[in-house]
Amino acid sequence: MKTKLKDIGILGSGAWGTALACILNKKTSISLWAYEKETAKQINKHKINKTYLPGIKIPNNVRATNNLEELKRCKFIFICIPSQFIKKIILEFKKFYKKEMILVVCSKGIEKNSKDLISEVIKKIIPKSKTAVLSGPSFAIEVAKKKPTAVTIASKNNNNAKELAKLVNSKTFRCYYTNDIIGVQLGGVVKNILAIASGIVESQKLGESARAALMTRGLAEMMKIGVAFGAKESTFYGLSGLGDLILTCNSKLSRNFVTGLLIGKGKKIKEITKSKKTISEGVINSKTIFSLSKKKKIEMPVCESVYRILYKNVKIKETIEKILSRNIKKEN
Repeated sequence: MKTKLKDIGILGSGAWGTALACILNKKTSISLWAYEKETAKQINKHKINKTYLPGIKIPNNVRATNNLEELKRCKFIFICIPSQFIKKIILEFKKFYKKEMILVVCSKGIEKNSKDLISEVIKKIIPKSKTAVLSGPSFAIEVAKKKPTAVTIASKNNNNAKELAKLVNSKTFRCYYTNDIIGVQLGGVVKNILAIASGIVESQKLGESARAALMTRGLAEMMKIGVAFGAKESTFYGLSGLGDLILTCNSKLSRNFVTGLLIGKGKKIKEITKSKKTISEGVINSKTIFSLSKKKKIEMPVCESVYRILYKNVKIKETIEKILSRNIKKEN
């Protein structure tokens, strides 16, 4: 007799994967996959993720594992791995995949070699997979502490989107749904680059007016590239676009904002990356978005400035002067 899939699996035991395990625990049993064996052991023994989400008690029905095979009984697989490692892990997970599964991308990035969105990376490995995306303004620590949060679930299949929204939704974790899987992903990618820019602006003490201008023009850049890749413009006014942009550009809880602050204070990107346990996705994706914008012939001066500061050693003062001296144009 065929066993019906019902459990929840989470790929990635970082802060975000652990936070989701904490809020989804009331639904069913959860398998939390950790890349490091020691992390899995520590979570199971102490019911705390000391490395990535210290101080948060992990529910008893969450079991950490280092074995991907243990997720084969799960219907819902939430993918919370840094974007550049997803291809490798999904290739390993493929042999345990079952057609009833729904794979939910919770990472915000583009695969740097193929320049594919993460949903596209998964589709190339498992062509007939049911994929969805969860995104929006959400800090892991606040979600784990059950602070009110709202996110968007995206899937080309509305029934899958509704089913996921119903699964994830709670009194403190409000879910909306859409079929714009491209727009929801690109919003998450671009806002991380803009958060680095916002951190740089803050470090230079340019003022709140400058930061407001940066965020507004940054939103215009987000919409331009999104529409060019087939997204709906309206998506970027929602939680996964404007909502996430506001959050990430204004808080030291944001890794990307803090990265911008440190860059603005003279730290080198290699030095920052080496000292951090977690990855600032905006650093990698600034290079990818720069390449894609040139390919599509889209002007993205804010995102391009971040790329040039990070990878071409352009001075911050010089970059600011260049942006401010651009030709006057109609607002769009």
